[in-house]
Amino acid sequence: MDVNRIPIFLFSLYSSLLESSHCKQAWEINEGLRDGPIYGDMLLTPIQQQRYDLGNDTALTVRGVSVKESAFNRWDDNIVPFIISPQYSSQQVQVLKSSLRRFEQISCFKFKERTHEYDYLFIVPLDGCYSYVGKIGGRQTMSLAVDCIADYIIWHEMMHALGFEHEHQRPDRDSFIRVEYHNVQPGQLVNFNKLAASQVDFPDTYDYQSIMHYDSHAFGMIDTSRRIRLATMIPTKSGVELIDNLKFSATDIAKLNRLGKCSTNGGAGVETKQKTSGTCRDFAKNCDHMKQKGMCTMPFFRASMEKNCPSTCSLCPKKAHDNLTNALESVLTCQDAPSVNCSRFRPQCSVKQYEELMTRLCPETCGFCSRSSDAVCQDSDENCMTYVANGFCTNEFYSSVRHKLCLKSCNLC
Repeated sequence: MDVNRIPIFLFSLYSSLLESSHCKQAWEINEGLRDGPIYGDMLLTPIQQQRYDLGNDTALTVRGVSVKESAFNRWDDNIVPFIISPQYSSQQVQVLKSSLRRFEQISCFKFKERTHEYDYLFIVPLDGCYSYVGKIGGRQTMSLAVDCIADYIIWHEMMHALGFEHEHQRPDRDSFIRVEYHNVQPGQLVNFNKLAASQVDFPDTYDYQSIMHYDSHAFGMIDTSRRIRLATMIPTKSGVELIDNLKFSATDIAKLNRLGKCSTNGGAGVETKQKTSGTCRDFAKNCDHMKQKGMCTMPFFRASMEKNCPSTCSLCPKKAHDNLTNALESVLTCQDAPSVNCSRFRPQCSVKQYEELMTRLCPETCGFCSRSSDAVCQDSDENCMTYVANGFCTNEFYSSVRHKLCLKSCNLC
């Protein structure tokens, strides 16, 4: 290839991709901090710290990696008041607010600018990216330094603020990842502590793709001879890689909606509770006995129990919920690549020869996200009739996404 004939635009774009091919995670940005966050990016009260690797219950039992009920550290009515520090630039404020709006699209949590509320988040650019876990009361600081102003970091820290902790610190994590302690930086072993089993519920399967899971090299030592960071977490499941998770997984979304009780707590959300109906019933006579033996949750018996005792084991089909959760997740995937300065390359959005490239890298900046559904009056999701029957077209919760999924069924064209 003649380098002299490469368009300046493509050369600049390629250079920016090379420079930013790795998206820094919160733990990397915080690496040089001596005081403050623990476990990479979390601020914990003394009582909260007792949840890690302790067998006894404490006064505070929050949701952690999944959902553990504790009303007093929940945000009232799923509303999170916030104040953004005036230290941010107008562009940074725009990114922050856009990230919060996206968060609202997949849950019934609402972020509103504080007026008089006693409990609120104060988002300020201190020395790193970190947050308290759950509501602690009063003015609650969340640090998002300039390097932290990216969707995936903002979402990760907001998940902490709602009460979620790291996926790789689950009590059962050793069944899914192997921690290479000998590769961990001196003084950083604490970041691989596990939550005490008594402190969390984790009915969901281990989620390697969770936005709350660190990558495989988190807190790893640097091999200076090879100029690489050593791996600290190895998946036990073959074919799985622990990479930078830059968006919500389907399980993250399901947990959020379960935490917010989105179908019953004033908001709309996604119905997450499975219902026992005429088409979902037990066929075996001794289901209660088998449940007492723990067979409902044993992977070996999963297929058999799903077939014979779906009602008792809460394994009833939930196709409508899964489809809608995945559909909502797909809406969020139409976003600019975090490693590309898309505003810089906006003029190329309208250049025909770069259309395919810009669609992959900068769909949001170029306005390509809803282009296909706007051009033709048709649905982009095959399950729209099911969604319509459940109030998808009329419920205010879905107002920001219904035109992207069910344009025709909702009579929006």
